[in-house]
Amino acid sequence: STTAVSLLNLRQDPGFLATTAGSLPFVLTHPDVFLDLNLTFDSLHKTVDQIVTDKFLLNFIDTMCIFCGFPAKGAMTAHMLYIMERFFEESACYSVPIGGTSALGDTLQRGLEKFGGKLQLNAHVNEIIVENGRATGIKLKNGKIVKAKKAVVSNATPFDTVKMLGTEQELPKEVFEWKDELGKLPRHGAIMHLFIAIDAKDLDLSHIDDPAHLVIQDWDRSMQDSQNLCSFFIPSLLDKSLCPEGKHVIHVYSSGGEPYEPWEKLKPGTDEYEAYKEDRAKVLWEAVERCIPDVRERVEFSIIGSPLAHEAFLRRDRGTYGMAWAAGKGAPQSGLLSAVLPFPFPNLKTPVDGLLRCGDSCFPGIGTPSAAASGAICANTMNPVGAHLDLLKEASTRDPLYKFLDPGLFGQIYKPLVQGSTPSAELRVNQEA
Repeated sequence: STTAVSLLNLRQDPGFLATTAGSLPFVLTHPDVFLDLNLTFDSLHKTVDQIVTDKFLLNFIDTMCIFCGFPAKGAMTAHMLYIMERFFEESACYSVPIGGTSALGDTLQRGLEKFGGKLQLNAHVNEIIVENGRATGIKLKNGKIVKAKKAVVSNATPFDTVKMLGTEQELPKEVFEWKDELGKLPRHGAIMHLFIAIDAKDLDLSHIDDPAHLVIQDWDRSMQDSQNLCSFFIPSLLDKSLCPEGKHVIHVYSSGGEPYEPWEKLKPGTDEYEAYKEDRAKVLWEAVERCIPDVRERVEFSIIGSPLAHEAFLRRDRGTYGMAWAAGKGAPQSGLLSAVLPFPFPNLKTPVDGLLRCGDSCFPGIGTPSAAASGAICANTMNPVGAHLDLLKEASTRDPLYKFLDPGLFGQIYKPLVQGSTPSAELRVNQEA
């Protein structure tokens, strides 16, 4: 079971021995997990190909994997285990957070502000400031400098992070190689988006059992082809608060394989750009038309998101869907773990003291749940193991579903052995500063 060790229990320092100690009873009664540990971080197809022979099931598994950027060949097994285990729960509902996706951001903002944090909008980061080998803050595009109390955390892609990382005079020598390797990592293409609001008067959708749909044009073509695979969902079928009565909202998006090269020659706002947007979005419209044939006649609002929009509004170099390091071999800069396991993600720690990374280029990978988990792992790593254990214990009491989070007695036994090394030395700040 993937609940043997929750992602929220993880941290990147010796403290993990205490925070994951709750899994010891499971490990001791299931010693075979050690034999499968290598497969956990390896490519899923190595396991699937030994078990599954049915063509439809193989296609289905490839389709489920594509949200992490690869079919089964290239997708990390651990990533897909978490997804698939939850996917078939009775109450599971894909892409329909109550209150809309903005409710996720609102919830995170409330939590941030509850503990004294501040969310600043229109704050384009130009540079990560490095002084004496340590990240001490950031410089915004408008010239304002924000000093870091504990650390600087970048959730930008590795390609964007290295661009912001100081000047050559400020950086330790070992950082140059790190910057060069991360900046050259392979990346996925971009995504095409289509957002639609329609008049649903007299629209019968009783034939739809699920608000989320995947549409594949040709099973013999690559699922990474943005003109072959797309997904659309109608969240207002389940959450009526998302739009006025008698209306529906629809989000359609392609796989993360939209080529960037044709787009970089175009200028937003020009006739050529708008025409190309419409042409590349045809397949998205056609996907919805399989479900709602007269959707275009019902449209009250629509907007297409191109790779250039992805790049501009999401601060993603070349509009990329994310890093494209296929599971099966250790990624560059993936730390000591890659010496024993094929860990396919660069380290969240960096050669710059006080600088951490999180997001979809870190473990456990691409996708909102994975990126959020990486942020939690990063936050855990920044704090003493005692605070982490207290958080896990409190969370475990909130709902029986989360009882497994508490490391319990074993966590307390390991705590005195590791607490002196958490957070790790490069994240500690002089108390007089």
